Amino acid sequence: MDITGIILAGGKSSRMGTDKGLQELGGKPLIYYAIRALTSLCNTIIISTSSDAYQSFGYKTVADEIPGIGPMGGIYSALKQSKTEKNLVLSCDLPFASKELLLHILKNSDGYQVAVPWQGNKHYEPLCGFYNLSILGQMKDFIQNGNYKLPDLFEEISINRLVINNEADFYTEELFLNINSKHDLATAEKLMNSFK
Repeated sequence: MDITGIILAGGKSSRMGTDKGLQELGGKPLIYYAIRALTSLCNTIIISTSSDAYQSFGYKTVADEIPGIGPMGGIYSALKQSKTEKNLVLSCDLPFASKELLLHILKNSDGYQVAVPWQGNKHYEPLCGFYNLSILGQMKDFIQNGNYKLPDLFEEISINRLVINNEADFYTEELFLNINSKHDLATAEKLMNSFK
């Protein structure tokens, strides 16, 4: 099964003050954890970024076609470069999102344009999910209409909303811990050390 892994590395984070994916966690750059989770499931990896710094990782990098519109722009631009119908998207700032989580999402994606973790209402984890290439047309319409909100897009498409809680054998409390600041990075470092 051909699957492309898309890593959202973005650019400079306003809260972090520097390029997030290159910050060190556990002695490795943050993006390493996304690469590790995706490589065993995906034939190809694309890094969505406007920074040349990520070229050193040896994967294709894709800059946003329309800069400044957030994650939808990154996913859209990378999907346009994908040669596979099935795509797994993972943000570089979710270091505890595991291969097991991605496999679970993949197993529940058949027949859907998108499959993402969901916590009720419009609370999704859209930067850790499955995206079928067939969504490109609808994404383009949203972007052209100036609506860059993924949860709004999800109302209009075929989506599997995945409730992921402690009933899943791979579940951990930090599964969706998002690294947005130096403080978050310090918290993640403590957690990582506690696993050793």
